[in-house]
Amino acid sequence: MATAVNHKCAVCEQPALKRCQQCKSIWYCSRDHQVSDWKSHKARCKAIAADNAQADSYTIHKAEFDRIRIHYGLDKPKQAEKIATLLSNTVANEAVSAPKFAKSFGMTTQEAVVFLEWIKVGVKFKEDNAKRNGGVKF
Repeated sequence: MATAVNHKCAVCEQPALKRCQQCKSIWYCSRDHQVSDWKSHKARCKAIAADNAQADSYTIHKAEFDRIRIHYGLDKPKQAEKIATLLSNTVANEAVSAPKFAKSFGMTTQEAVVFLEWIKVGVKFKEDNAKRNGGVKF
């Protein structure tokens, strides 16, 4: 059975079956072409690999946040209100501690850290969007 080739070699543009194992985004028809292209591909490869690692980390953390949110019912209105109250009752510039949050919701401290860090990501995202949109808050 023949394999369809949808990728082209970065060097010669011929059909390619081998790809860079570090960044997984550049394809080659042969090892010789991969080796010959390494000098020009090296810097870009490291940047792509770092972006991919960050994206993988984002996906893993988002999945864990969703698991915690569902497992502890933190998306229910009563729990969401309790979270909002807990987070808004902290002294300015002093975040709620993970152990305190964990105790309040019956979870482990590690789960509380994941949850609170993801909340920070969401807040930063909203703030950045507001800045990009001329201060308009959503």
